[in-house]
Amino acid sequence: MKVFTEEILITLGDQRGKMSVRIWQPETVRANVFCVHGFAGSSADFEYLAPFLAGNGYRVICPDMIGRGQSAYFGDQKYYTLEAYLRTLGHLAQKYHSKTSHLIGNSWGAIVGLVFASVIRMKTGKIILNDPCLQSSGQLDGLRQKIVDISEAAFDSLDDVVEYLQDAYQINRTFPRERLQEIARSKFRQSRGSWKLAIDPAVIDGLKSHIGMDYDVYDHLENLNVPALLLYGKSSPYYEPDRLDPLVARRQNVTCVSDLDGGHAIPMLTAHTALLVLGFLEAQQPGLD
Repeated sequence: MKVFTEEILITLGDQRGKMSVRIWQPETVRANVFCVHGFAGSSADFEYLAPFLAGNGYRVICPDMIGRGQSAYFGDQKYYTLEAYLRTLGHLAQKYHSKTSHLIGNSWGAIVGLVFASVIRMKTGKIILNDPCLQSSGQLDGLRQKIVDISEAAFDSLDDVVEYLQDAYQINRTFPRERLQEIARSKFRQSRGSWKLAIDPAVIDGLKSHIGMDYDVYDHLENLNVPALLLYGKSSPYYEPDRLDPLVARRQNVTCVSDLDGGHAIPMLTAHTALLVLGFLEAQQPGLD
């Protein structure tokens, strides 16, 4: 297996910038798996899952979405729209074309991935949505505010960042600390003696303007033509059985697991989650309506 980082050129209107893409490449590739991180995340969100999937023959492609991590900061919120994010995924799909490609989205990345799959009318592969908030809510506004707060926080040391990540992502204390340090370096940057979230301030400005705004993407889930797996923790505030369960009952391509241990965005850093994802990717699916 080879693990490396590439940069691809992204064009958004009159601006160009590079997007950093982390790739796990097995010797023999069965299919692609594109992984889209959460709003304030990075490719490091998949540091456990990616090598596990690559070890089973999948080429795993994890970008730092624009304005995050090691990717370009455009400095203006007009470049951080849903349309812009869909365009970046289109660039990725074109660059790393494969006969079969799957998509995994985490939290906000699940919403972007879902809309992308629906808009392009994805016909092959499967999609996994980890704790998506399919309809905006007061709980989502609370999460938006937490992201604003953490973007303004400064940590004195890398160890402080690691402690924050363990608590925020409910990571088991047995998870190798050196791996967590790698993740911390990817998600945070050191500047002027402190560690801050690696995110363009313009992204946060856009987020602030969206607090209180409504959206609903259930129609996109309804319109999917590929197998989809939704994952929720037992205490997730975004699992809505009154709306989601009837949809799952009438759409045989949609499966939901809603009793995982944890709350928002079950970490992709556990063996249990990795096995669940792999099992879904490799399962035979019945024909769709």
